[in-house]
Amino acid sequence: MKHFNLYDLPQIANKYNVKARTLFDEKSSTIKNLFLDKGEEIPKHQFPLDVTFFILEGKGKIQIEDEVFVVKPFDTVICPPNHNMSVKADEDSVLSFLNIKSPGLKSL
Repeated sequence: MKHFNLYDLPQIANKYNVKARTLFDEKSSTIKNLFLDKGEEIPKHQFPLDVTFFILEGKGKIQIEDEVFVVKPFDTVICPPNHNMSVKADEDSVLSFLNIKSPGLKSL
């Protein structure tokens, strides 16, 4: 068992230079909190795992293939494996969300 506060975790830039905190990283799943500044974007990419986005704060857009989802706090978007996806914070809003990959990155 483990107990911690999200804001006590170190924030490290990922390969897209986006600030990220790792909450959980095992074979079963990987859970990260990603934080985009106003107007910041994660470019279109694919991943071989299921990816769930759970919005914590702010507003933005998540694109899965050709479909665009306008998101706000407590919205959830699910992306199946090997689909193009991108995330963008609105120009006037930060965007903080949980990024849940299942199975986890350690399963690759």
